[in-house]
Amino acid sequence: MYYFIKHYRAWFLLAFVSSISVILWLMTLSGRVGSMYQFFPILGVLAWTTMWVHYVAGSIGKSTNDKQFTKWTEAVVLLLIVAHPSIFLVQRFLDTGSLPPESYVSYVGPLRAWAVVIAIAALATFLLYDVLKRFRSKLIARGIWPYFSLLQASAMVAIFVHGFTLGTSMNSVYFVLWWIFLGVLLVPCLVLQVIRDFQASFPSKN
Repeated sequence: MYYFIKHYRAWFLLAFVSSISVILWLMTLSGRVGSMYQFFPILGVLAWTTMWVHYVAGSIGKSTNDKQFTKWTEAVVLLLIVAHPSIFLVQRFLDTGSLPPESYVSYVGPLRAWAVVIAIAALATFLLYDVLKRFRSKLIARGIWPYFSLLQASAMVAIFVHGFTLGTSMNSVYFVLWWIFLGVLLVPCLVLQVIRDFQASFPSKN
């Protein structure tokens, strides 16, 4: 049993975190999804929590099927982070005929538009990371990779703030507490991963 859990711990963690997130999201909607505006936010939540699992599981230690987990979940994350804003933009265009940036500003208001801007920057970072990870070993050798790792970590923080500021589920105290809990756990994992990447690129001469 211990071996099974250790072997699939990343999958178990993903299933647990995703399930809690979906349950709390549904609770904020009283179990009923009435529009695309209520549906698209959970895609962003699941994308972020899946990346959260990558960092947390990586901090605990790699499981024996880590490569398989990473391969499948990275594909899912890519799909989710593209679908999340795309569904909103299409629905907003159908409802108002407006395009970005007007479609964003008219929905969130000008005072919170900054939260959309940091999310767009984070999305660009995630997509860039997805391309550059194929050259990770070369970028590590040249001492460049750690800075992309730091940028990726910053993007994770940006999405946390984005969700906290604009997330429709944040009207539930339970979801707020859950989001904060995930954020608090994530911080040391981000720091650890960035440190590891810097150490890999700039090993100690001692």
